[in-house]
Amino acid sequence: MSLKDLPKLFASVIVCQLAGVVGSVFTFPSIASWYKFLEKPFFSPPNWIFGPVWTILYTLMGIALFLVWRKGLADKAVKWAVVIFLVHLVLNSLWSVIFFG
Repeated sequence: MSLKDLPKLFASVIVCQLAGVVGSVFTFPSIASWYKFLEKPFFSPPNWIFGPVWTILYTLMGIALFLVWRKGLADKAVKWAVVIFLVHLVLNSLWSVIFFG
């Protein structure tokens, strides 16, 4: 990886993190209201772990986007992969808005 790739890496990670932020804006208020009172199994993870895990997940998604984007958008397969990824990212954020909003 060269220094000229760094803006692509940062942009990829930031785009994915912004999608996570959009989802969390609508998810966060639900945690204190109805999620807290759900009857959960004994192996359910504690609430505090979700923030770090989702942050790591969206960071890894950004890295994956970068690795594909780095191949070059001139290639039709790469362009389609990026488009499909971005559609998935939008749908992922919309799901949180629809379900929790």
